[in-house]
Amino acid sequence: MGEKTTMNLFRFTAVDRVVAVMRQAAATVLAAMLAATCVVGSGASAAERPSAERLLPDHTVAMLSVPSVPQLTEHFLNSAIGKMSQDPQLRPLMAALYGSLSDLVEEAKDRVGLSLGEMLALPQGELTVALVAPPDRPPALVVVLDVKEQAAKARTLLEKGAAAMEAAEAEKTEEEVGETKITAFQTRRGRQRTAAYFEKDDCVVLGSDVEVLKGILARRGGEKAETLADNFNFNSIMNRCRADKSMPPQVIWYADPIALLKAAGSGNAGMAVALALLPSLGLDGLLGIGGTLAFDVGPYDYLVRTHLLLQSPREGVLKMIDFKPVESTPERWVPRDIASYMTLSWDMQSSFRTLSTVYDSFTSSGALSRELSNRILGPTGIDFEKEILPHLEGRITVVSRIAKPTTMASQQQLLAVKLRETQPIENALAKLVEKFPERLAWKEYAGKKYVRVDVPQPPPRGRGRPRPEGAGGAAEPRPDEPPRPEPPPRPEPCVAVLDGYLIVIDREAMFEQVVVTLAEGKSLADELDYKLMVSRLRRQAGDSSPAMISFGRPEEGMRALYELAQSENARRGLQRRAARNRFWQSVDTALNENPLPPFAVLEKYLSPQGGLMFDDESGLHYVNFALRRAAEANGAAPAALASAPAAAPAAAPPPSTTPAVPQ
Repeated sequence: MGEKTTMNLFRFTAVDRVVAVMRQAAATVLAAMLAATCVVGSGASAAERPSAERLLPDHTVAMLSVPSVPQLTEHFLNSAIGKMSQDPQLRPLMAALYGSLSDLVEEAKDRVGLSLGEMLALPQGELTVALVAPPDRPPALVVVLDVKEQAAKARTLLEKGAAAMEAAEAEKTEEEVGETKITAFQTRRGRQRTAAYFEKDDCVVLGSDVEVLKGILARRGGEKAETLADNFNFNSIMNRCRADKSMPPQVIWYADPIALLKAAGSGNAGMAVALALLPSLGLDGLLGIGGTLAFDVGPYDYLVRTHLLLQSPREGVLKMIDFKPVESTPERWVPRDIASYMTLSWDMQSSFRTLSTVYDSFTSSGALSRELSNRILGPTGIDFEKEILPHLEGRITVVSRIAKPTTMASQQQLLAVKLRETQPIENALAKLVEKFPERLAWKEYAGKKYVRVDVPQPPPRGRGRPRPEGAGGAAEPRPDEPPRPEPPPRPEPCVAVLDGYLIVIDREAMFEQVVVTLAEGKSLADELDYKLMVSRLRRQAGDSSPAMISFGRPEEGMRALYELAQSENARRGLQRRAARNRFWQSVDTALNENPLPPFAVLEKYLSPQGGLMFDDESGLHYVNFALRRAAEANGAAPAALASAPAAAPAAAPPPSTTPAVPQ
């Protein structure tokens, strides 16, 4: 068999290993966590034991849990990104990248005892990482891990961890609790730290506090005690995020921000002062945040739910979170070929009054108004409370667009605020232009006026070694160093009042496209993929009215990244990093030997994304998802989207040929 054939067989054997290892991809966090210690045992099935949320105490302040790592990775590999990573045209590159990373980890195998693939294969069931805050002790880290048939590999890791602790002269203790042994190491040098573990029923529990592990072991044995599952705030969040029993999550997470700050700031005088201010600010009403993640469920490629639990009624700065129901129809000027769109409705007047009340309570009556008038907006001559705030209706829209062909200046951003009255805002703009003529100037496109902001050009970055002081001239280039990539072009901010909105844009070309869209009468609202997404959003909303709606086309952002990655500028940047870093050197080599496939290979896996947020008495609830492709990615258009017209960018015509624009 020839050398070339042998290498090809080796390469694709490696690819098969990659796919197998990717089934444990969600466990990558384990590599760092288990560097110190790990252990396993045998006994009853881990499936019979309580879940981590029923083992952790009720004073758990943060938790990230994967109920089943194999199930998570199976669903992930059936998602769009998972399928893309297994595409035959992308597999050689993925194999090369994995091989390079594996080689780097292999160098540490003498210290760790396992290869990258072996470490990724360790989790065989639940994997939970949590931070527990005992009332009378420092916060403790806890890791719950099901290893099952990976016992031998985990023992190898344990032995390496124990050897490292002994080399650091840590004191080892062992304590029998019932029929289970808890082993602990405590460092003697510097700040004392503890690393402890026990094993029971194919499950390993690691932690930095022996007493916390004893409590977990007691609850594992059936002792009645308050657990995280009994925590009212945790339950309130999870009831919202796990409401649909037909689509169980593969990842859950939770945090109590205030308790977390208290635990982290224990013994810190500065933190104690800051915590004492929280009730005055109303921030003690921030009760918790958490969420769930699921891949490949129901009609969704992925489904994310997040809930911010707030005290009711809200007090202090939390009263500024005052969202109202928002209209789902995009504005008439939103271009058809946008990359992302988000719109929300916010009671700005109410929020500003709340901010003034809180700010003034720490200073004096009217302090915020004086601060705005005298120090912040004083040089502009604008009275925010009289000339701006009363005329803001409350709907806020954010749009991103990627102009073609893709360049460093292709990314375009737009922020728009709906107005109750336009004339006062136009008057304020005119006042600013008159006040700062060296930076602001009136421009016009197709009969629509806007203000162009002149942004100073930053000084050019030097290349190579700087010349000695007094030598003059440019920096001396290094002969062995690739040239620096060109810096991104400076922004071209524009401000305008258009179609009842105050619009701020970072590129003039984006303003021109907005004007053209308004003139043509065809906007994002007419696009089939947006209509499909809105119908799905309405199903998610049910009888509730969302305060925020978002829509995204991931293929637009990925296309831009793809084209930029292929550009000479990006190659120069990668070469510079490769010259200094072995990891980037391996990435550079992998890309040189296995070029990216045509973008169409990647695009066929991507589908629209949507999101919506609700503001109710319990707090804010956010849902984000991507629609599942109706057909397997095989190069054909998915059935659900096959009839969707391509969102071809409408090139902005020159002013002389621009169609009439509605006033």
